[in-house]
Amino acid sequence: MPEYQRSLTIAAAPDELFDYLSRVENLPKYFSGLSEAHGATGGEIHVTAVEPPEATQSGKPEKVESNASFEVDAEQRAIRWGTPALNDHDYGGRLQVTPEGDGARLAVTLHTEHDAPDVINAGIDETLRNVERLVTQKPDLQN
Repeated sequence: MPEYQRSLTIAAAPDELFDYLSRVENLPKYFSGLSEAHGATGGEIHVTAVEPPEATQSGKPEKVESNASFEVDAEQRAIRWGTPALNDHDYGGRLQVTPEGDGARLAVTLHTEHDAPDVINAGIDETLRNVERLVTQKPDLQN
């Protein structure tokens, strides 16, 4: 299964940035294509996303809903998620926040059955830019 990783240095305190990113209700604010996320049961969340036409077999945008694992490791400032084999979409990833200079390095890694590097890397880059934009708009990251 292909793996994609992109990262960006952001002017934010690592702990505050990680706290914001790890709140389930904030996921649709920054994850490209994700339109809804809320807690489900145990270590799972319920998500709704729209896959772009380039990433679907039909060549049309497809709405995908499923429960996904969502594990927060505050000590390592890492989040792991996945939908292994749920709804025929094998997808997972990791988000990692590390200190870098006066800011934080945000790295996103995706594992997906889809092999569309340009589309997937563009989606990760959009997610990173969304986080950067949110930090610029709300420097205290309290919302």
